[in-house]
Amino acid sequence: MEFLPSLLTLAGMHLLVAMLPGPNTVVVSWLSATVSRGDGLRATAGVVIASLVWVVLSLFGVGTLLLEAGALYAALRLLGAAYLAYVGIRMLRAGWRPAAPGDESARPALAGRSPFAAGLLTTLSNPKSAVFWTSAFLVAVPPHAPAWLYAAIVAVIAVQSALWYGAVALLLSTGVAKRSYLRLARWLDMVAGGVMVALGLKLADEVRREIAVRAAS
Repeated sequence: MEFLPSLLTLAGMHLLVAMLPGPNTVVVSWLSATVSRGDGLRATAGVVIASLVWVVLSLFGVGTLLLEAGALYAALRLLGAAYLAYVGIRMLRAGWRPAAPGDESARPALAGRSPFAAGLLTTLSNPKSAVFWTSAFLVAVPPHAPAWLYAAIVAVIAVQSALWYGAVALLLSTGVAKRSYLRLARWLDMVAGGVMVALGLKLADEVRREIAVRAAS
């Protein structure tokens, strides 16, 4: 019971971050609504696995190492920004040249037509996750916490990620949601693509600002 507040704090932080609109939500939602429930759930699996990768790496101090290795951290974030922009452009193209209703083969391929890879790469494209989790562990987890607490944290994050993004996939792949999407397909594709491009540009701009600050100091 002594460490339960720490576990609940991290669980709450993770759930709030997951529920904020971001690249993971956009990719899972878009695949679920435009292709199939199966693709949405496979993308969810990719998001869950990648989330656990960042959490486990953070437990080994990778977030701190990334902050100290400024150039490497900047390069990784720029690569992530480029990937998010690439996915966004593919979605924008889908909106600009919409496929015929029911023609799923004409939908743009994300990560080589692998929804699992699309979810995985979208989450891995943000190395800030490692820094976030490192900071969260420093704040919420007391020093010399037992090993079982860290195992419980990993398990809770896995379950919450699967439940939240799985719920998004199930909701947006229902008949009502898909019919609603088809009525607004072009504009929703444009909005989803615009959000992904904007997130990529935001990440790139953060790196640019940090580099400018270092150069001026």
